[in-house]
Amino acid sequence: MRASVHGAWLIGILLTGLAGMVWAGEPRVQALFPGKAMFSLAGEQFVLSDGETGPGGLRLLRATSQSALVEYGGRQHEWSLERGRFAVDYTAAARPEMRILPGPEGGYGVSGLINGRSVRFIVDTGATAITLSEIEALRLGLPVTGGVDVPVETASGRVTGRRILIERVQVGGLDEPRVDAVILPGDRPATALLGMSFLSRLNIRSEGPILVLQAR
Repeated sequence: MRASVHGAWLIGILLTGLAGMVWAGEPRVQALFPGKAMFSLAGEQFVLSDGETGPGGLRLLRATSQSALVEYGGRQHEWSLERGRFAVDYTAAARPEMRILPGPEGGYGVSGLINGRSVRFIVDTGATAITLSEIEALRLGLPVTGGVDVPVETASGRVTGRRILIERVQVGGLDEPRVDAVILPGDRPATALLGMSFLSRLNIRSEGPILVLQAR
C-alpha cells in the first residue's frame, strides 16, 4: 500500500512537471470581444467566455472590446491589445469594425473565414483581389480548375492565376458575400492576401500604428 501511494505521488509530480513544460510561456491576447476573448499560449489559440478557464489555468473573469480581466498564476491581471501579436479588437457597433495592430514584421495579420472555413490573412491593399495559393485553395475546398485565367505579377515574375468567386468572406464582424479571388499555382503566397476585392467595400483608416477596417 505504501509503495502504491509513493508511486501515485511520483506520477503526480511528473505530470505536474510535464504540464509546466507544455504550458510554459506568457499568454497573449489575440482578440477582444464583449464577454469573450481569444488568447494564445505555447503556440495554441483558444477562445474563452467570461467565467471560463482554459489551458494553463488561464481564467477569463471579464472581457470588453478594450481589455480582458484574467486570473493567471494566482494573480489577477487586466490585459489590453498591446500585449498581443497580430492583436485584433472587434467592436460590435452599428457599423462593425476591426482594429488591427501590426505584427512583429510590420504586416497586419488577421484570422477569418472563407465559406465557413478558417484562414489566416495578411491585409494587402496592393493586391487587386483576395489571393491564395493553390495548396490553400484546395484545403479550403475552393475550385482550382475553374474560373478565368488572369496574368499576375509576383516577386518571381509573371504567372497565370485563376480568378474565381468566393461565396462568403468573414473577418471578425465584417461579412461580405460574393468576393473575387485569385488562385496562384503552387504554394505561394504562404499566407492568403486580403486584397481590394474585399477591402474596397470597407472604410479603411489608420490610427497611429493601428489599422481600422469598418463596414460602410
